[in-house]
Amino acid sequence: MTKNNSVQQMVEVLKDQGPMTETQLHKAAFGYDRNRDWLQSNLKYAKMLRRGMEKGIIDRIEPAMKGRAKFLYFATKEIEVPCSAELDMQMANESENIQ
Repeated sequence: MTKNNSVQQMVEVLKDQGPMTETQLHKAAFGYDRNRDWLQSNLKYAKMLRRGMEKGIIDRIEPAMKGRAKFLYFATKEIEVPCSAELDMQMANESENIQ
């Protein structure tokens, strides 16, 4: 039986553990180490990471530290959009107080 992995698993790991390299992320989220596991392909995990970046839920930066890793990946913050009805009422109340 195969296990279904998801981009959301990566996001949860990044939220819990903070920024990490691609190899660290795959190992923490799925137990997959591309440097040691020769039976599985890295392609599905790399594509999954790209999908998360395209959706805007994962982003990356170039680290200042020296090493083999070119990027550190992190979960982006979710933006809360306030309800427009609440904003309308707030603006209406503010305009009444000005008069």
